[in-house]
Amino acid sequence: MSSIEKPGIPANEPAPADQRPPRHKVLKGAHVAFNSEFSAVPCTIRNMSETGSRIIIEGGWFIPEQFMLHVDIDGYKVECKRVWQRGSECGARFIGEKIKTGRARQQVLTPEAEIEDLPPHRHELKKGNAGVPPVTPTKPVRPSGNFGHKTR
Repeated sequence: MSSIEKPGIPANEPAPADQRPPRHKVLKGAHVAFNSEFSAVPCTIRNMSETGSRIIIEGGWFIPEQFMLHVDIDGYKVECKRVWQRGSECGARFIGEKIKTGRARQQVLTPEAEIEDLPPHRHELKKGNAGVPPVTPTKPVRPSGNFGHKTR
């Protein structure tokens, strides 16, 4: 028996189903929904396969054993089971079918060079001034009366 054969499985048969499908690196924003989808926590999907994913939960929340993963950019949600959690990272196994939630969004990244080439009115919007005169800073106004003082 060679080192890659398993006991009881001949070498000419296909590999057993216990091998994990290959995971692909991704960087997708998503939401972990639980409590009958009334509560949601933002997360980032770091890698994904046909059967599961590794996600990073924002804020380090503890995720329940079963939850719904909403991937807005791809337009679906899928029921998941938490397999492991270390700090803010969590491994999830898909236990349900992908349910289409809407049209997938197209992610568009605009390089800075293209922003410079925009027409003037759009260019102003991108730079944040949009034709509005600058605000002159003033001294902060202190409230009058006993606001902020101890009453007893």
